Amino acid sequence: MKKMIADTEVIELRYKLLLDSEDYIVITTPEKVLKIVNPAYCELVGVSAASLIGAKFTDSFSEEARKFYSGFITDLTPINPSISTIQLVDVPGDEKWISWKESGIFDEHGALAEIVYVGRNVNNDFERKKGKILSTLTAFKKAIDTNVICTITDARGIITYANERFCAISMYSQDELLGKTHRIVNSQYHSREFFADMWKTISAGEMWTGDIRNKAKDGSYYWVQSVIVPIKDEALRVNGYLSLRILINERKKMEEEKAEHLRSIENMLYMVSHEIRKPITSCQGLIYLLSGETLTEDEYAETIKYLLSSVSELDDYSRKLSDYMYRNIRNAKA
Repeated sequence: MKKMIADTEVIELRYKLLLDSEDYIVITTPEKVLKIVNPAYCELVGVSAASLIGAKFTDSFSEEARKFYSGFITDLTPINPSISTIQLVDVPGDEKWISWKESGIFDEHGALAEIVYVGRNVNNDFERKKGKILSTLTAFKKAIDTNVICTITDARGIITYANERFCAISMYSQDELLGKTHRIVNSQYHSREFFADMWKTISAGEMWTGDIRNKAKDGSYYWVQSVIVPIKDEALRVNGYLSLRILINERKKMEEEKAEHLRSIENMLYMVSHEIRKPITSCQGLIYLLSGETLTEDEYAETIKYLLSSVSELDDYSRKLSDYMYRNIRNAKA
């Protein structure tokens, strides 16, 4: 008898603690009929305890919330007594994110006697996370607008979004860009095959990267390194494209200077191997002729004439080579 009273006191104390809690407390029968609700829960749903007791747990909720609560029908067992979940709950005049924990209370035979629902408002947690995400996205957008040319198009390539950086570099306004394709900045530098390969890649859902020369509104050209990422819907069908580009004018200028430098070296090697070697070979032949042959006076004079001409030609090419090398060294230092 004493044990029964003690157990009753423990249960009453437990209920008192639950009812005084700031959490939302609901105790139902196994059939989800309300037996006990605490004041916090009554305030949540805007209905008095007297009106709730004896009703179904879901009766005071909207159709959407009722669908959610119907999902609480679970196979609670002594081995698996508790299930936690989280859901946006629609209450009169408000929406709240509630973290719910469903626990079963079982009798001495192991049969389900009651179900206890404990809910906690986690709106503040979500608002903090939402604020942090929005702050991060705002910083990310600012970084992109400062450094990256960004556009979004539909599946046909029609521009639906163009950031400030793209407007600044292309010299077109948003009104001029939206509704157009990127042909508006086509410089006619690349072949049709170049763009056909690009479209083949992205329309297949693959990312494409490459360097493109574009033409601004004022007729000037600019180079960009491009990354085009397909945007897919729930069925994984491509329904648009995100394009990110960075200016690479300086890199392209360096590449062109490097190519020009290589062409200069090739020209210099050609000059050495052809134009300079020719008079040197002539001089060697004439000197050999003078040293090993008995020549008439006329032949001797003619040979000396050719030798002087070859030396003069060699001197001329040497000057050209010196000037050429000097110009290239000066350009490299500039």
